[in-house]
Amino acid sequence: MRTRFGENTFGNCVTLTIDGQETFTLMYEKIFKAKTSILIANYELDPRLRFIRGDSQSSSFINNNLPRSSRGITSEPENINLSPQNYTASPLQDLLFEKTKQGVEVKIIVWQPKLIIRLLPTAHKRGLSGRVGELEPLERLVQHSKIVKNLMVRVDNSAPTFTSGHHEKFIVIDNKIGFCGGLDLSHGKWDTNSHDFDNPLRDLNAEPWHDVHAMVEGPVVTDLTYHFVQRWTFSITKDIDQAKRIKIEPSFENQNSTGDTEVIALRTWKQLNNKDDDNDGSNILSWYAAMFRKAKYSIYIENQFAFQSQLITQLLVKRLQEEQNLKVIVVSPMEPNLPGFISGFVSKESINHVNRNLERLRKAGGSRVNTYCLISQHNAANEKRKQIYIHAKVMIVDDKWITIGSANMDNDGFKNSTEVDLGITSPVLAQQLRVKLWREHLTEEADSSNNSVDLNSFDEGFNAWKTLASDNGTRILRGERIRGHIYYYNFEEMKCPPPYANARGGNKFKLF
Repeated sequence: MRTRFGENTFGNCVTLTIDGQETFTLMYEKIFKAKTSILIANYELDPRLRFIRGDSQSSSFINNNLPRSSRGITSEPENINLSPQNYTASPLQDLLFEKTKQGVEVKIIVWQPKLIIRLLPTAHKRGLSGRVGELEPLERLVQHSKIVKNLMVRVDNSAPTFTSGHHEKFIVIDNKIGFCGGLDLSHGKWDTNSHDFDNPLRDLNAEPWHDVHAMVEGPVVTDLTYHFVQRWTFSITKDIDQAKRIKIEPSFENQNSTGDTEVIALRTWKQLNNKDDDNDGSNILSWYAAMFRKAKYSIYIENQFAFQSQLITQLLVKRLQEEQNLKVIVVSPMEPNLPGFISGFVSKESINHVNRNLERLRKAGGSRVNTYCLISQHNAANEKRKQIYIHAKVMIVDDKWITIGSANMDNDGFKNSTEVDLGITSPVLAQQLRVKLWREHLTEEADSSNNSVDLNSFDEGFNAWKTLASDNGTRILRGERIRGHIYYYNFEEMKCPPPYANARGGNKFKLF
């Protein structure tokens, strides 16, 4: 019998998905087959989200070599109705409505920013406008259809600080299947692995978007259910002591353990302030610190707000000094949409924190540390490029340990916001995920010119990144198309031109 959140669990099945097309297709299949319950905790949610678009309107789409545990998940999903006539206009809303009519209980928690934040001029652009308006169509449908008892929505605006929020992005289906990662069920998150410059299947005004997610089956799902129940209770009562007193019920527990993977659930929840979480390693910051202390050979990070935290930066600087063979790649957006919410001093200083800390890492590791961004090239116009927005929160250490979830590497992710991550121990999955990500970023076109590169080797791939980034700098100077997606985040320091007009990257903002 489980007694607390965040125990090491064994026998889990894990499937890792990259970007919206893979992730949402798999989510759709599992939600479609839900029998008893669907629990959703999201930072934002759009009932109009279309899961299935273009080529993914076939259930065979998900059989594309996703990194997955060796047992427990079949490679051939059941045939399900992915009819574009039924599920293109408003599939999330339609899908949940159909499940509630079948008697499935649906509970949704979405964070609502405080009023003062929603009134800021940049709120809509930053995805901080009111959630209530977005959810109104779903709630009207529920009221008119008299299925209130089966579909319940909570909008929670409680947060301990001005910039923090309830930032989790997870789903639990039938207390048996969990999804956890960087993707909200919201506007602008769907994209393909190719991240084309212009893709009519993306949402209106959406940019190329990169993210990573995990599906889990097995005992770790108990933790996701337990955390959701605590959050649901707190959203109603605003009594953190009552949430603390909730125990893991036998009904939460998933006894169907047929996998082979070790997974621990991790979280940040400042209001809960659970000292047990801090001491046993299920605190996200503690897990990151432990991973840095263990690292001997390689660290690969994709993070929206990489190393805004001074503490975590210092820990990695120390490890780079201790382990002279340790190599690090950090991938982050060229133009991060950083917290701070005020388009001025606070936001600019947040970006400067990131840039200063990344510079510290490069100085500590020398040629062993490189920082990159991802760029999308226009198909026809050589001079047209734009960033691929890195929204992923994933870290792979020594091709053995994976961290994946909602937490950014900033003070909110590690301290102030509510977050859920998964810590996965699996050399097989870790290498598979890293190689799949690297193939996407290098692309087949870029890799084809150097077939001798073995991406299973971190060292060979590390050099391939450097070679391609430098080559793309030369190509931009010549007015040519870039190959692949890789470019230096600190392009000025590397004496490369900006990839597009007004690109900032590692350049510091002037505050006044």
